[in-house]
Amino acid sequence: MAAEGAQLVFSLVGQLVAAGGGGAIVAFALFRFLGKSWIQNEFSKDLEVAKAEISLLTARRLKLHDREYEVFPEAWSKLNRASESLGRAIASFRTMPDLKRMDAEELSGWIERSDLSAGERDFLLKEHDKNRALSRIMDVRGVSDAHKHFSEFHLYIHENRIFLSPDLKEKIDEIDQLMWSSWVSKSMDLDGYGRDEGKSYIADAWSIYQDKVVPLKKEIEALVQAKLFPDAKIR
Repeated sequence: MAAEGAQLVFSLVGQLVAAGGGGAIVAFALFRFLGKSWIQNEFSKDLEVAKAEISLLTARRLKLHDREYEVFPEAWSKLNRASESLGRAIASFRTMPDLKRMDAEELSGWIERSDLSAGERDFLLKEHDKNRALSRIMDVRGVSDAHKHFSEFHLYIHENRIFLSPDLKEKIDEIDQLMWSSWVSKSMDLDGYGRDEGKSYIADAWSIYQDKVVPLKKEIEALVQAKLFPDAKIR
């Protein structure tokens, strides 16, 4: 075996050196004692083992890169959906019909044509301020939708983070935390927290989103593009 052969060589070299043999004497003695074919055979064995190990490592590396390039686009897609739905949930402006101006028949017809659930319709009908009630329904929907897309993004990253390069993983972790903080602030505002103390959680939600999430998302986009298209010049 290669290991046994190596031990034999080391033993012989040790004996020759102890006897005062120089480099040339050691090499000549090894050649005479072991023979050319034996030496070539032993080195050939070691070379084949090294080739096999390199081949295995290369295959693993290529497989890792293949998986990495699958994760990049999907992670970006889920991040994009999560951040956009969060932005919609936080935005205070939305286009809605003026339900106050509708008579009973018009209101009934609008409700029938809408995509409101049974629970949402009941809530809307029992509330005196229909516009405010509809705004509340849209807010709850927005927060729920944002949470759904954020959870999909968060779970995907958690399951595939091992395939992300350290620099990208650091940015992804940061934006994950920021989006969650923004969503929590929006939810607290929706539930009425901070109003009695003059605290504006919706302002916090918007500030985190606009000043931190949006710029960081652009940085992540540039990183992903650089990895997917390393030869392209990213502007």
